[in-house]
Amino acid sequence: MKRVLSKLKGINTPAGSELLLFLFFVLVSCCLWLMLTLNRDYETDLKFNLSVKEVPEDVSFSSQDEELIVRVGDRGTTLMNYKLGSFLPISVNYSELVNRKGRLTLPVAQLQKRIKKQLASSTAIISIHPDTLLYYTQESAVRYPVLFNGNVAPARQYALGDIVVSPDSVWVFAPAQVTDTLRYLSTAFFEKEELRDTLRIALPLQYADNVNCNPAEVNVTIPVYPYTQKSFDLPVHGIDFPDTYRLRTFPSRVQVKLNVKSDDYDLVNADDFEVGVSYLDIYGSESNRAEVKLLRAPSWVKDVRIVPENVEYIIEQQ
Repeated sequence: MKRVLSKLKGINTPAGSELLLFLFFVLVSCCLWLMLTLNRDYETDLKFNLSVKEVPEDVSFSSQDEELIVRVGDRGTTLMNYKLGSFLPISVNYSELVNRKGRLTLPVAQLQKRIKKQLASSTAIISIHPDTLLYYTQESAVRYPVLFNGNVAPARQYALGDIVVSPDSVWVFAPAQVTDTLRYLSTAFFEKEELRDTLRIALPLQYADNVNCNPAEVNVTIPVYPYTQKSFDLPVHGIDFPDTYRLRTFPSRVQVKLNVKSDDYDLVNADDFEVGVSYLDIYGSESNRAEVKLLRAPSWVKDVRIVPENVEYIIEQQ
């Protein structure tokens, strides 16, 4: 504490007065240098948001809101005020745009007038970028199918149905060199496991920056069904046996067990299945056991199992 008081008292000494005077002149010099520097002419870029209004329904832009980069020149003090502030968006009606070979040209003279209203009279507008906007009409649009992109899995004893995308296709607005390379669009990647109930979600589409889609997202339905076990007692048939031979198995019948959707339980019956032993599989074999194979079954049933999988057999000559 005594040291601090001693330093404070030291300011009243001649040496302390000289230090304060030196710092004062340094501050004044910096202010003068800054004023002289900012009083010179410079160039800088200012950003204005551009919004196109009253766009017809059959026209689509790559982006409805664009950003204008305006190159201006003025004294440094004025430009510094611009950098510290903000500007109102510049609105342009679609009817003001000029169509030139598939591109909409911005009315530069009109833009300059609207931008100039927000600038000082001494500020000169050097350039405005961009001076054209990409757009696509309904006539140039192409319709492409939409595919679900994801990884979904049901819980145990549940099954997935056919995934439905709605709408299943969308209009794509893009330059010809882009649409010529497209075959389909994909949804954003979606992943879900252990599904026990039907899932309905809205997913955005994946596409490049210079592409516009209508609509930009689709509804995806992922059906999930519980499985019910069902079984049938079926005879074992001999397949491709010569006419002079007959197959006899022990047991002569086997069980076919399967999982089927609850809604389809009554649609599947024993006539939909066939099991048997192939002559080619046992010809020349020294074993008296043969594998029972599933010869016919509906494609929409799951986890078909044969019990027992192997049977004893003898071949009788007729």
